[in-house]
Amino acid sequence: MRRSLQLDFFRGILLILITVDHFLSGNDVIKYFTYEFVGWVTAAEGFVFLSGLTAGIVYTRKMNDKGEAFVNEAVKKRAWLIYKNHTGILLCALVALLFGYGLNEYWINDYGLLSQKPFIAIALSALLLYQPAQMDILPMYMIFILFVPMVIKYLKRGYKWQLVTCSIAIYLLPVIKGLTSLDTITQIGDVNTGFFNLLSWQLLFFLGVFAGFAYCSGKAKQLMQSKVTLVLSLAICLTLFAIKRSHIDLSGFENLFLRDVLGPVRLLNCLALISIIILVCSKKSEWFTFKPICYLGQYSLEVFSFHVVFIVVFKPLNEVLSNIYFYQISNHLFIYPLSSIMLLFIALPALYLAPILLSKKAYRFNRSDIKPAPSEDWLTSASVLTQDYKQMV
Repeated sequence: MRRSLQLDFFRGILLILITVDHFLSGNDVIKYFTYEFVGWVTAAEGFVFLSGLTAGIVYTRKMNDKGEAFVNEAVKKRAWLIYKNHTGILLCALVALLFGYGLNEYWINDYGLLSQKPFIAIALSALLLYQPAQMDILPMYMIFILFVPMVIKYLKRGYKWQLVTCSIAIYLLPVIKGLTSLDTITQIGDVNTGFFNLLSWQLLFFLGVFAGFAYCSGKAKQLMQSKVTLVLSLAICLTLFAIKRSHIDLSGFENLFLRDVLGPVRLLNCLALISIIILVCSKKSEWFTFKPICYLGQYSLEVFSFHVVFIVVFKPLNEVLSNIYFYQISNHLFIYPLSSIMLLFIALPALYLAPILLSKKAYRFNRSDIKPAPSEDWLTSASVLTQDYKQMV
């Protein structure tokens, strides 16, 4: 059994982009090309969809091979592992804030409760009611993944359109004006459930699950070879890219592009870009298989968890280095040489320590047992994945 290196590759790429975006200053010229450069799409959207896609593939296969009870147990174990990582990240951040020079002052707006009321913060975090900056991703995935067995079960029974309709209806709740007050219910006192609205972002995740199920069922080949899909997706991406880069005044339409509730235009932009990438991958199986990047994607949970702790500890130092020397190239963009050096030679290489420090299992670059999947089967046969394909967070 072989695994798809392309899935690992894109997970690795997205982890790198997330690290870059979290580490660099907002006006850094590098971030200009990594954050919403191609339109209203960030690494977060791709990460969520790919998470759902991988979950759909992995657990559909397991349900077909080993049954529903096995999948339920496997999902519970995965959710528990994600929960432990979330708690571990918070404890590491607490130690860093308490004993790290200057960290408490730098992060006061993001982690004030953690440093001022650590016991309350830990208790709320254990209940998933305290999710400060960068610590709201894992709880979201944990909640989503618990619903995957039920979704796959009903997909197998033929309720695909009912499930899609239900997911879209839930997505629309926070998007419709007047219902955004739902957010304030979870922002009482010290409660902080994070930036991402789960009602909105679940649609992107479960669209990934639906795609993964179709992949395993052999029903995706025709759509992924469709020239109409390619042309339409290209038209959408190019149009939105042109609108964003031309800086057209979009006053009054902000809700269509919001990130926290995954505005409709942002969702459309993301799905169009994903469609293009999948179409290319289905034709060029030898592309997007660079193994050092695949290595990061194979250990996505460990790498993501490690990157959060790294950001908490080292981003304040990065800000200090940025102020030592910089060069302004436009009204809004700067070059920070010292910051760039730290990113390229410390931050990104440090990600490769995560599997060594946090994983029980080593990833091996063995050409004899890990090969690109044949292009004609990339989206029609689940046999390209190993039985133990590691689930993305």
